[in-house]
Amino acid sequence: MFRMDAMTFQILYFDLKSQYGLKVSRRMSVIEKVCMFLFVLALGASNREVQERFQHSEEIVSGYFNEVLKIICSLAENIIKPEDPKL
Repeated sequence: MFRMDAMTFQILYFDLKSQYGLKVSRRMSVIEKVCMFLFVLALGASNREVQERFQHSEEIVSGYFNEVLKIICSLAENIIKPEDPKL
């Protein structure tokens, strides 16, 4: 469903939680935040589709998607490093 195997998903979830500070909230667990984010990326789902699937409001879906996106950008900065042009 998320276009990755279970082990890759678990590693991503664990890294986002432990190393990048993705935290549980009153309304949503960390795993649900990651699942919602990956659902959008893997299937190109709209906000409305995510609302239906995960049973949350438009504001909740948008807010938590953006929260995970910012953390994914931090992860990308650590993984994807531009080549030094002087080398």
